[in-house]
Amino acid sequence: MIQHFVSGKRRGRLELEQPAELMYLCLADAGDTRLPRAMHRHDDRVEIVFIREGSGTHIIDGRAYSTGRGDLLIYNGGVLHDESANPNEGMSVYCCAFTNLKLRGLPKNTLSRGRVRIPTGERHGEFDSLFGLLHAQIRSEHKLSLACCDHLLQALLLMVSSLIDEQDAEEEAARYELGESVKRYIDRHYQVELDLGRLSEALHISPYYLAHRFRQSVGCSPIQYLIRRRIGEAQTLLINTGLSVTDIALMVGYDNPNYFNTAFRKVVGIPPGRYRRQYLE
Repeated sequence: MIQHFVSGKRRGRLELEQPAELMYLCLADAGDTRLPRAMHRHDDRVEIVFIREGSGTHIIDGRAYSTGRGDLLIYNGGVLHDESANPNEGMSVYCCAFTNLKLRGLPKNTLSRGRVRIPTGERHGEFDSLFGLLHAQIRSEHKLSLACCDHLLQALLLMVSSLIDEQDAEEEAARYELGESVKRYIDRHYQVELDLGRLSEALHISPYYLAHRFRQSVGCSPIQYLIRRRIGEAQTLLINTGLSVTDIALMVGYDNPNYFNTAFRKVVGIPPGRYRRQYLE
């Protein structure tokens, strides 16, 4: 037998301004979901859909998602959504609706600001069991069933929140690693001709994705970083060598001295020759 002790450091809670109130929970099988549910919304509630089996297409707030086994879908209050099962496979889903949720920093009846499709992965069984308990309690007639439902709903919201946090952290780590990879490539190759197309080809990433992720990670575009990297190296050469401005321009990746002068002035504020004289005086 292995005992697992509770650690105070691992305790967490939702920053609730107002707790959610369970409205309903339903279990729909392939027969129930064979017909699509066209675009609709609920202004007074949040829905969480858990796909137990099968696959389909869900449109949430104007964006289409290919969905499948283990996916959690979040419909915040007032968000349009459209649901269609794969006709060759169908879907078995739990749908849980609750109202009056108010998390700190978010509008009422909003569970997630960004993520609306959340894969549960290896935790599929945990969520299936929890939804099953909720389903059993809401159908039960014993006097404490509704109190049990309230606690189980709180557990569900905590588990969904923890998944969102985990996946946000994973995405942030991936974004950081991509940014570092692009920076390392630029640092090694800034002397040669580079543009977004060449960077994306070298790193096997689409130009849009590379630029978007790099800006999120570093705070500027890859080309802005390249320019500042070149100009920074040029400043070092201007200060520490007697090389001509033209030679320095070539060494840092500019085959046109006039273009180098323009780039240098934009970054530093004065032309390279003046920068050298001013620094060495």
